[in-house]
Amino acid sequence: MLDVLEQRTLSDITGCAHDVEAVSPLGYARYAHHYPGDLLDSILSEARRLAEHEWEARSADRYLGLRHLRAAHRAIPAVETLMHDSRRLRALSELAGVELEPYPITRAASHINFYRPGEVPIDHHTDGAAMVELIPLHTSGSAQGGATLVHQGPPEEGRWLLGQEGALPAGRQAEIPQRVGHAVLMQGRRLLHSAQVLDDGERITLVLVMRSAAEPWKDGNSLARLLLDDPLEAVHDEWLRDQQYQARLHQGAGKWSVPAEPRSDP
Repeated sequence: MLDVLEQRTLSDITGCAHDVEAVSPLGYARYAHHYPGDLLDSILSEARRLAEHEWEARSADRYLGLRHLRAAHRAIPAVETLMHDSRRLRALSELAGVELEPYPITRAASHINFYRPGEVPIDHHTDGAAMVELIPLHTSGSAQGGATLVHQGPPEEGRWLLGQEGALPAGRQAEIPQRVGHAVLMQGRRLLHSAQVLDDGERITLVLVMRSAAEPWKDGNSLARLLLDDPLEAVHDEWLRDQQYQARLHQGAGKWSVPAEPRSDP
């Protein structure tokens, strides 16, 4: 299902032989995904429609300054179809070397990001969840969609450099191209990253969020971090149930099903 174009280990990127916070040896992989074109086209069409009706503004990420739609799978059924596709999850798990599952906190589980010319698209950050898949839906302009920028060093070092110098050293950021037809699986929780500023054109990217089924507690999305983006009532109950699930799993009780919640608008 996936044709890998580029792949790097986490240790190769950060220079650390072992990272106890990592869920996988994978840093990132870029590949031709072969997802159904009509499915992705329908997602793009709905994303544009929602943005035109100001849902984008109401869902803007307050934490990182990112222009995006949160909980995209609840607004666009085709996103949910792709998110739970068993063949996709199996292929990505094989690529990561660990079983991956969709992220259980609705508001943080899927996004559609809008990158526009001349805007600083997103601050340097590490993700809350362990893994993300970045799927460009549309690109235009001379940069052909631009790139994700990844600090080549431990994320803690990158944060320190940003605090001291205000910028990362030249030549210390890897560029991961973002192209339609390709996707990137990235262990964003353990990589400090940002996005290239576009001089012209735009990129619209679907982001599907995942975690390790075996080690779900390796997660940086504390309730406090979630509240930087979302109202308490939108995340509290799911977060609490998942904490209970993680505690039971960590104690060796085995996997069990978190009760499903009724669907509601994001």
